[in-house]
Amino acid sequence: MKWFTKKERPLPEGVICRNCDTPMTGRYCHQCGQDFFAGKGIPILKLIGQVLENAFALDGKTPKTLAFLLIRPGFLSSEYMKGRISRYVNPVKLFWMATLIFFALVFINLDNLNLQNNENMNFKLGGNNITNVSFVETLLHFFSKFAPYISFLFIPFFALLLALFFWRNKYYYVHHLIFTIHFHTFLWIYSSLILIFNIFFTVSLPNWCQNILILTPGIYFVVALHQFYLFKVNNLKSWWQTIWKSLFITFTYFLVVSIITVSIFVLFIKIKYPELMANS
Repeated sequence: MKWFTKKERPLPEGVICRNCDTPMTGRYCHQCGQDFFAGKGIPILKLIGQVLENAFALDGKTPKTLAFLLIRPGFLSSEYMKGRISRYVNPVKLFWMATLIFFALVFINLDNLNLQNNENMNFKLGGNNITNVSFVETLLHFFSKFAPYISFLFIPFFALLLALFFWRNKYYYVHHLIFTIHFHTFLWIYSSLILIFNIFFTVSLPNWCQNILILTPGIYFVVALHQFYLFKVNNLKSWWQTIWKSLFITFTYFLVVSIITVSIFVLFIKIKYPELMANS
């Protein structure tokens, strides 16, 4: 399936390629491969479609890949194990696309916060007063610059945890890595949908609905673990075994992530506000 397709136009006779001046016998130049109609009155929707296709691989694989990712936890990772790779969007490309979209939405939501209303708010750090607005804006600038890359660095560590907890499955590290990429892609897409809802709607959801939204990623993770790691070796004898392993993996992961995040934050304060650290 091609996006934003248009009815074929007839090729004039005796034309030459506008790129390399080679006589053309068909729509595409046999010398350089350029389309004869390239740049000739391309409709805006088709132009946008071409950009999206090249940047995010928006073709027939995308809807199917996203559907399986969202509603069938662990399925895409199992398909990768079976060697069914080309029929789906590349996991790394899908992950990077989801990461960029998620953080773009995060910054849109942050921009909607009216920081100017807090211009007179100060707080103390290391015995010094600091304006809240300047501090927050500086922190957000740092976060917007490095957060996507930092989140990408956590992926190998998460895969290592899976390799340690499921070493009996005899998976290669790359298989744990693929599962990790698929799961984090789901997290970014799921979180992006929530952020989009927050951007366009200001309604307050009931508590039971908020609880479901919070628990959904955890449930997804448990189901994905159970499905993927039962595919090759049936060493998970019950759902309870999957649950306690998922809880321990999650706790260890967030503990390490928190320590690293706090360390980066302290380093940021030390570099940006050295006088505060000196007096603390």
